[in-house]
Amino acid sequence: MDVAVAGGGSAGVAAAVGAARAGARVLLLERSPYLGGQSTHSCVVAYCGFHSRGNPPTQVVKGVGETVLQKLRALGEKAAYAVSPVTGNASIRFDPEVLKLALDQVMDDAGAAYLLHTSIIGVQVREGTLGLLRCVDDEGEYTVAAKSFVDATGDANLAHMAGCAYRWGDGDGATQLASLSVRIDRIPADCDTTPDTLKKGILAAKAAGIPHLTKEWGLILREPGADYGYCTIPSIQVDALDAKSLTEAERNLRRQARSYVEAFRRFVPGMEHCRMVSSGPGIGLRETRRIVGEETVTYEDVVSCRKRPDSVARGGWSPEVHRGAGVEYTHMEDGSYFDIPLGALRPQGMKNLWCAGRCISCDQTAHASVRVMGTGFATGHAAGVAAALTADGRCDVASVRGELQNQDALI
Repeated sequence: MDVAVAGGGSAGVAAAVGAARAGARVLLLERSPYLGGQSTHSCVVAYCGFHSRGNPPTQVVKGVGETVLQKLRALGEKAAYAVSPVTGNASIRFDPEVLKLALDQVMDDAGAAYLLHTSIIGVQVREGTLGLLRCVDDEGEYTVAAKSFVDATGDANLAHMAGCAYRWGDGDGATQLASLSVRIDRIPADCDTTPDTLKKGILAAKAAGIPHLTKEWGLILREPGADYGYCTIPSIQVDALDAKSLTEAERNLRRQARSYVEAFRRFVPGMEHCRMVSSGPGIGLRETRRIVGEETVTYEDVVSCRKRPDSVARGGWSPEVHRGAGVEYTHMEDGSYFDIPLGALRPQGMKNLWCAGRCISCDQTAHASVRVMGTGFATGHAAGVAAALTADGRCDVASVRGELQNQDALI
């Protein structure tokens, strides 16, 4: 195998497809029973980061990400941006079940092989070179060897197993809140579910003694006219990724989800008969490990919309920080974007490992922009191309940029 990709979310799919288009033999490994990552496994049903703010918004991500949008449209989804009247940000809504099928087809079209139901439990590293992955499925253990690798796990799991340095939160352990997406139906088409209306209901519910309502501001993502939506308000800070910590987080968020639905029934006009249909399946993690790379994207890079000659991806989402009871935005210049350098995708001291998605090298506030899935498609595409060229022995910034441009990426 030329390139092995760990993780099948937005960044992982982009990496696998980008590497395959560059001529590499690719295998992607994913522990869930479908591709999509948080978009399908955590029902985060809106792609943020394909466009910058502005009137109209400017598209800053194409390449493999655009291929996925085109596949969604071919399967009957609109996959068009909608601008939030509250934030001015543009996002693209989708049905997660349609997305699962779309991602299967995008991978097949590119000739990128993948295995689901596969967990990576260890790695072999010698003198800064990753050699193979130890994997397990329900039949037992096996190994995957490759010339180069992409960590698109979201949590830098591969880099962590390889002993790479990483950052966690703000340096004192505080991270952005993780959320549980809850599908709620029986919502009238004309029901006001704007964040301010929901907040009034949540505050009234708190005053009435409904427990477990930790966050007061958030969204119910709905398609126009639909009688259902996805509520992303139940939230918690996750301090570690061990089974004990995540088990308690899941239990806590399920309690919160029940309380929020009760709050909506009792205190949000029009939602008296709403019903929780499903949750998750998994927590939507916004921030965990971030690698220490050869370059680091900073808050100043983001808000100044810094451009640079070694760019391999664009970021156009204004930093969005979820902490405490609300959300904090720092808006970038409308219609602009910042550049993400190739060095931010490679952990220090590693020769053949590239990272993509929310675990790339950046400070915490820059991460509040970089982490979104639209940008994940861009960094994943770049990491996949870099991995393919690394396997071929000709990886440098100019070559990566040239191949990305050949594949219609925006850099």
